[in-house]
Amino acid sequence: MIGPRPDVRPAPSAGRLPIVVLLVDDQPFTGSVVGILLASETDIELHCCLSAVDAIATGNAIAPSVILQDLVMPDIDGLTLLRSFRANPRTARTPVIVLSGNDDPATRAKALAEGADGYMVKIPSKADLIGAIRHQASRSTGAEDTLDLAVIDRFLDAGAPEFLRRLIDQFLQEARTRVRTLTEAGGRADATAMTSIAHSLKGSAMMMGASRLGALCARVEDQIARAPADEALPVLVTEIERELVRVDHALAAQRARIEQP
Repeated sequence: MIGPRPDVRPAPSAGRLPIVVLLVDDQPFTGSVVGILLASETDIELHCCLSAVDAIATGNAIAPSVILQDLVMPDIDGLTLLRSFRANPRTARTPVIVLSGNDDPATRAKALAEGADGYMVKIPSKADLIGAIRHQASRSTGAEDTLDLAVIDRFLDAGAPEFLRRLIDQFLQEARTRVRTLTEAGGRADATAMTSIAHSLKGSAMMMGASRLGALCARVEDQIARAPADEALPVLVTEIERELVRVDHALAAQRARIEQP
């Protein structure tokens, strides 16, 4: 969570996964005010991006739980950025809250129609901002994010059911091995091995449609790059273990579906 300076990022509370918030606004003052409003929330980690052009790359790097974005920016129109977030597989299902100085009902309706999950006039009250972030973050970690069924359907369309069965089996076998070795590397505090394993698992998870598993692996990479000894890292590894169990169950359900006569 940061204070008024957007480059300060203290560790989240022990035993809790951080709520990673990406704020996209070309005004540094907005980042400072939002940082002050969130300063009491030790499990909320705020990242500020001043350029809409860089926002997609930043989102890919940090795998945010929630995105806050302005609508009026000099380099890219806010609605265009919103569409870009929705078109990007890494942020397609990430809740986006528009944080705008415009309270026009037509603008609000258009933003929601383009895929925004919420719309707030800046600067909202502390209680309203924190409540909106926590509500959207709880949605972004729901069971519906465990497996993107559209990806499974595309694999099924690309070949016979037997192809998908083999693909599921191969992915799960490799994922279990990678999670086990990731946990072992974490026990040795081997940051290099953890980064390599998390990167490999992230790639295969995203290709398989296991979006939350991939996002958690991305957070491991980011956490190690910033602070490899941080107390949040073992929590992330534990959550990856749990998420793999959810993915395993979801893929088992899909396997059963395609085996039905």
